[in-house]
Amino acid sequence: MKRLPILSLFLAAALLGQAACARIDLPDLGDISQASMTMSDENRIGREAMAQLRQQNAISDDVELNAYINMLGGKLAAAVPPGDIKFTFFVVNDNSINAFAMPGGYVGVNKGLILTTQSEGELASVLGHEMAHVTQHHIARMQATTVSNQLTLLATLVAAVLASRSNNSDAVIGTLSAGIGLTASNQLAFSRDFEREADRVGMQYLAAAGFDVRDMPAFFQRLQQDEHLNGADAYAFLRTHPVTVERISEAQNRAFDAPVRMRLSSVTYFLVREKIRSQSMSGADALRYYKTALDRRLFLSEGATWYGLARARMEQQDYAGARQALSQARKLLQPDPMLEELEAEIDKAAGNWGQALAAYRAGRVRFPNSRIMSAGEIDALLQTGQRQAALKEINAQLVIYPNDPILFRLQSRVYADGDMLRFHAALGSALYFEKQYDAALEQYQLASQSPGDDFYLRSSIEARIRELTKMQADDKDAGKHASAIQ
Repeated sequence: MKRLPILSLFLAAALLGQAACARIDLPDLGDISQASMTMSDENRIGREAMAQLRQQNAISDDVELNAYINMLGGKLAAAVPPGDIKFTFFVVNDNSINAFAMPGGYVGVNKGLILTTQSEGELASVLGHEMAHVTQHHIARMQATTVSNQLTLLATLVAAVLASRSNNSDAVIGTLSAGIGLTASNQLAFSRDFEREADRVGMQYLAAAGFDVRDMPAFFQRLQQDEHLNGADAYAFLRTHPVTVERISEAQNRAFDAPVRMRLSSVTYFLVREKIRSQSMSGADALRYYKTALDRRLFLSEGATWYGLARARMEQQDYAGARQALSQARKLLQPDPMLEELEAEIDKAAGNWGQALAAYRAGRVRFPNSRIMSAGEIDALLQTGQRQAALKEINAQLVIYPNDPILFRLQSRVYADGDMLRFHAALGSALYFEKQYDAALEQYQLASQSPGDDFYLRSSIEARIRELTKMQADDKDAGKHASAIQ
């Protein structure tokens, strides 16, 4: 792993208060103080972390889930005072209940946490809390308070990360205590101060975005009560975000004078929850769950529960039953692109690509600005051999959304069989806009070596190669500098 000492600073932050485990169970992290790190340093660290998470297949590639979490996070980010932080929100492939933030404005939310929330306001409160860890520079402030010797701190954190890979909790705690001389209880008390501050600032973001600030203390209190019932250490979120009665009381008092906002959760929120739930179970288990929930009327949204049943039936190849359940969902819910997408998915699963294409086109009429509907139509065109029609639609969409990696991935499929110049260029652009810069550079270099006459395209490829090569050199120099000052 490149520049492990710096990368380990945030990966091991939560280990100061608890042992890490081998599964993806990441802490809230905060960013690095501008007094010791430039914004480019922060962005570099965040990019490295994202690259590592992608290599572990930790980040969900589900378009609907990530589109939704970025839409919700974007509402909160619009309330953050103008600055250099550009937030990126993503869903983590882990059913444990946790969320975390990283330098550069990267905020991850585990699937398990999304499923545990009971309203869109509760989920927004978690995002706001994590965003506050970033904007308030908690890691840097923790570092300044706990230890003055940065070399000792970084060396200890590296050792802790390596020890955590063995899943040996005693080794992790022992390494940390020996290197920093802090007890777990002292560090836990210190982190609670930051948690209260993240509550306060996060509630400001919630209010500015139009949510009820009471959702934050209510959610944390419900998690705490549930954990008492389910046993100690049931929730990773509570281990990395210590909750106390005093902290919840402070948040409740802070919200007392705030206006009450009776904001209904969106249909998309409920559908996202059920998509995650259906993905987390086997087909047979999902069928039993949804049938029981509907029979006993145990649900937050009846329409979304029918949607979940439709997905479960589709996975069991009961396509007629899936369509029937989807029809029930539509009767109970307001129109939503995820309902249109599922209709097309059922047709695709049944091998009816012509019907899927018709479903996407009908969905685009209902939701003309839906990028998911557009991408689905293009995919269906490619699957039915209509490459020129697909390329025409891709190019039209790129005029509107020139930085959309999904469109570039679809474009790469058009050229995959014969035009290696455009294939590698499109794939490179997809990776570039996904901020996978090393992989993007490799694809651009392959494109530059491929045959083909297109002066404009080659010029843009060479410009990207220069940009990314310089970025690599700058990152290498920054890594050497960071190592030298330790």
